[in-house]
Amino acid sequence: MSAVTVPVPLRWSDCDAYGHVNNVAIVGLLEEARVRALWDDDDPIMPPLGAGSAVWVLVADVSVRYRRTIDHRVAPIDAEVSVSRCVGASFVLDYRLLVDGVVCVEASTTMAMVDGATGRPTRLTPEQRERLLALAPDAD
Repeated sequence: MSAVTVPVPLRWSDCDAYGHVNNVAIVGLLEEARVRALWDDDDPIMPPLGAGSAVWVLVADVSVRYRRTIDHRVAPIDAEVSVSRCVGASFVLDYRLLVDGVVCVEASTTMAMVDGATGRPTRLTPEQRERLLALAPDAD
């Protein structure tokens, strides 16, 4: 399967005084892409989102490389989401935010699986690991 591409809508409030999507809003777009890719309503890869969930999926690290500005637009932009690493209780998601096929942002987040009650690391299940690795670039 390799990378999954999901549409991510922009909001007018994402823009700054220069008229392009602000760097803080970019991290929010990554979050939106991640949720759309991993928590599909019909077949989610990750455990349920919510404070009462037994397992939480938390951002442990984020890295963003800005290549081009993203101007506000009504149409959604494309977010490619793939997995570059998957070990123990964590995995790394890589993102490319594209506007009309042009890469504007490249980013990655390290995600940590933790017990919702204790905050201690919780290993990925074999099924989660398999489904995440299906999003790896060399999974084809």
